[in-house]
Amino acid sequence: MIKYQALVFRFILFLAGAGIVVLAFFLINGSKELSGSDMFIWASISGMYLVFFVPFFFSAVNIGNFSAKIPAISMVWTGILLYTAASITLIVLLVRNIIPLNIAIIIQAVLFFIYLINVYFAYFAVSHVKSAAEEVEDKEFYLKKIKSKAGVVLLSVNRLSGEYEKTQKLLKQSIDDIRYISPVNNDAGSELETGILRSLDSISEIIDAILGGAGNPSLENAAIALQQLVKERKLLRN
Repeated sequence: MIKYQALVFRFILFLAGAGIVVLAFFLINGSKELSGSDMFIWASISGMYLVFFVPFFFSAVNIGNFSAKIPAISMVWTGILLYTAASITLIVLLVRNIIPLNIAIIIQAVLFFIYLINVYFAYFAVSHVKSAAEEVEDKEFYLKKIKSKAGVVLLSVNRLSGEYEKTQKLLKQSIDDIRYISPVNNDAGSELETGILRSLDSISEIIDAILGGAGNPSLENAAIALQQLVKERKLLRN
């Protein structure tokens, strides 16, 4: 509700400012016929006003956190200041007949295009890069969790008796392979990682039961299942 009210208030401010520009236009020009230069000047003034108001409407774009928004906002305001200065300079040059109208229009269009590119990189490209970085960080955190769990399981594996020598070797090889797994950006990788973590939890419980004096023949099957999951996950690459 608060965000909606803020948007409505921004829109009201925008209309109020636009009304001032329109009022100034009629008060200055009255009913006189506008020349090409006059039309360019007022079009430039309107463009500067629209450019000035961009941050007020796009400040709500989700960029992840405030620290990420600071450089984006700085880029946009820098673009606004440069665009405004260049537009005023063009108007002065046109009024003094230093450059012709058609050249002024072309330069103005190029300036506006460059400004739009600046807005895109500031708000949307920065947002995408930030989201991608956070996604990679989350995946790395999950892999660290798996590797940490594998390290704990390895300690339990080393405590098994010689009766489980074959299974020990299988588990040690799988745990060693887990160390070399790298993050991937696909759903298949996430599913396999979830399966590996569950498998490690299951193996940990089985070994705890064995060390507690209870026999458990399912350890070898669990070790084979873990080995298969790890092999499939190692094959995945970005």
